Amino acid sequence: MVNIEKVSNQILNDGLYNTLLFEIKEKLSLQNVTPMMIENLLREDPSLIQEYKEINRQSELSSIQVKELTIHKIDTYKIIKIKKEINQNVQILKNLENFETDSKNSAYSIWIGSVGVMIIFMAHNVIALFSELYATHSLLVYGSFALILFFTYVGYVKIKKNHDSQHEIFKKVYVRTQKMIEDGLKASNFTHDEVYEK
Repeated sequence: MVNIEKVSNQILNDGLYNTLLFEIKEKLSLQNVTPMMIENLLREDPSLIQEYKEINRQSELSSIQVKELTIHKIDTYKIIKIKKEINQNVQILKNLENFETDSKNSAYSIWIGSVGVMIIFMAHNVIALFSELYATHSLLVYGSFALILFFTYVGYVKIKKNHDSQHEIFKKVYVRTQKMIEDGLKASNFTHDEVYEK
């Protein structure tokens, strides 16, 4: 839920997005680009928006560029209800933004696997340096290592399952909120400037 105008200006003027700007210049085969040219390309090529979001995610910046909608005295009950739901959904989306992408390309396996291997490595060093357990109770030692690996795998499955569950919630709320915003803009319940951050 990005404001294309804001994104194009950020890409053009903010050094954080230089790699994306170079890619856009290359696609357009131009060195001097305008915000409008970037905007048009962003609309044509959604992968550039995904790259923008990924840069934001890595920099711990939000790509949910929707403001809290103000409820006015002249708003009807229906409009008030829509605005309140959008406001609630936007907060949910901001809270779940780390789950926007699915867990397929996540580093959970590396992180959790590294923890399991590190625990085994530390246990091995302590046992090898300060005891005779390898000689006296080797099956117990190797069994405990296998148990650590088992719990590491169970932890990975649990975290991945949680991520996938949160991802599904994010997708549903995102689609619903985006449709509500589009419908509200078409019905003139609020303006583009009221909805999107500049």
